[in-house]
Amino acid sequence: MRKFIGLFSWLLPSFVFCQYTGTGSVTQGTGTTTTTNLYTCSAGRVTNLGTITATDNSVWTVPAVVNFTNSSFPFASDLNNPCTAANYANAAAALSALDGSDIVTVDTAGEVITAFIFADNYFEMYINGVAVGKDNVPYTQFNSNIIRFKVNRPFSIAMHLVDWEENLGIGTEANGGFTNHAGDGGMVAVFKDSNNNIIATTGNNWKAQTFYTSPIMDLTCPTENGTSRLSSNCTIQDSNNGSSYYALHWSLPNGWMDESFNDTDWPLASTYTNATVGVNNKPAYTNFIDIFDNPNDDAEFIWSTNLVLDNEVIVRYTVNGATGIMEDENDHHRLNLYPNPASSDIHLPSMLKDCVSILIYNALGEKVYESNRYAETISVVGIPLGIYFVEVKLSDITLKQKLIVN
Repeated sequence: MRKFIGLFSWLLPSFVFCQYTGTGSVTQGTGTTTTTNLYTCSAGRVTNLGTITATDNSVWTVPAVVNFTNSSFPFASDLNNPCTAANYANAAAALSALDGSDIVTVDTAGEVITAFIFADNYFEMYINGVAVGKDNVPYTQFNSNIIRFKVNRPFSIAMHLVDWEENLGIGTEANGGFTNHAGDGGMVAVFKDSNNNIIATTGNNWKAQTFYTSPIMDLTCPTENGTSRLSSNCTIQDSNNGSSYYALHWSLPNGWMDESFNDTDWPLASTYTNATVGVNNKPAYTNFIDIFDNPNDDAEFIWSTNLVLDNEVIVRYTVNGATGIMEDENDHHRLNLYPNPASSDIHLPSMLKDCVSILIYNALGEKVYESNRYAETISVVGIPLGIYFVEVKLSDITLKQKLIVN
């Protein structure tokens, strides 16, 4: 009988692993620390990095591969940061402390865009594939940031979001008297143009994809629906022993930060309330309610479908991609082609019938369509799948809109 029980115990882990049928690599237990305390802040949590090996022998960095020590990736400016005593009372005070050297040039002739970001815990931001700013604090204390960059519209935003962990590889931290408590994430951002007008806020029109989920106590609970990696059926409970916890890992796709990256099939971001994220007692957020909770254009916290278990998320959004605001900001006409994404035909509004030319070009600037006559319907059949830009020239203005062909 003892031999039989011993054999069953040996087979049980393999049986459990077989119950997982998703696309992620599976790890179990804690990882090995490779970097101790990436950043030190008074009253902050330990920011270690480590590695862990999956059942398929792939090796993963936990909580994520980041550019925090990469000197070529610029740091964001402080909006509010207890770790550096940058306790600005309002955004105007924080902006007045900047001398312009913080502005990252994406397009030489572009306009200066100002982004205000609060992330729980860490973020890295790219504009059209260019690194424009990373969080000053990987974990805690909680801080908020300003990033300024010069770019032409439309432009793409891509952000790498990481919910840090104290227990590497199982997504947990000490909290409430337990050594293993699953923390949560969340990110909110507001983008303003050179005239201080809000041109973009985080919301459910962003895309969000998950790349690391943990802790998972039962490998039968995570599911996948298309590209959606779902863990809403997984339970969450505090404990003092996470050695049996599982995690799922997915590789980040090449070029995910680039303007030309096709995120059409990615899930839409999920939104969360301030109370759910837990920011009502954090000055890095509450000191700037006029920015983040603007009554006319309220920014929402976004993440993947699971705010607690998903620890590494990529979010993307294109500013002016859906409305096609033209380069002349003083004119309020819009391109508004439809459908977008498109697979067969696109339709242009009749207001463009006096256009001088219509041009469609890819992310490399190569023309795939050109005409000097108005056409209400343009076929995109035969054009390779991907991201394009439609440019319509009128006698005195030029209109542009991002187009996805799928």
